[in-house]
Amino acid sequence: MLYDSGQPVLLGDLVELDVGPDEHIRARVVMIGEDYSHFGVEESFERWVREDRVLSEGDVVVEMSEHLENVESGNYMFTSLSGVKLIERVSKSYGT
Repeated sequence: MLYDSGQPVLLGDLVELDVGPDEHIRARVVMIGEDYSHFGVEESFERWVREDRVLSEGDVVVEMSEHLENVESGNYMFTSLSGVKLIERVSKSYGT
């Protein structure tokens, strides 16, 4: 999977998403639809996504928070990569 910029999507990436006119949020990539790889998601959420196949191959799950160090577990959103901008790459080897 690639961002519009051509860079690969990795677990743990800090991204910016458009959520409305002149409104953006920052979030962390926690699950990738291409292979269902994941990091840091609640076990019950991960099981639901896998069993019900609710994540499309070209989409990701992000965990949202204005202050990511204070993320409350379960603040998830499914999104396509259209308009998603990579802000910071945390690690090249995140995830399972």
